Amino acid sequence: MTPLASRPLAYGYMRIIGVGDRFRMTLLHRQMSAFARGQEFTLGQVFVEVPTCRESSFERLVSRLKQGDATELIVPTLDHFTRFPSLQEGVVAQIEALGVTVWVVGD
Repeated sequence: MTPLASRPLAYGYMRIIGVGDRFRMTLLHRQMSAFARGQEFTLGQVFVEVPTCRESSFERLVSRLKQGDATELIVPTLDHFTRFPSLQEGVVAQIEALGVTVWVVGD
């Protein structure tokens, strides 16, 4: 097992549609945490997009990724970026252009 200090840092990202969907958010967070452990990543902040928030969590995520601390991004499915497959490819390409690998838990 790799010591925590030398594990790559991963961030998480999810989009929650229902405002009161705390159970689903907790479940997805646990799944991403388990995935990170299995890949020997350290899961840092999980950015959660909610419909009632004025500030975009995705924009904050990209800003943090540009700082270069994390090399990995974990998402439950690509639908958390957008439901349109052609746009999903663009989002993944944007993130990978920052030197970050996108990992999909549901795949």
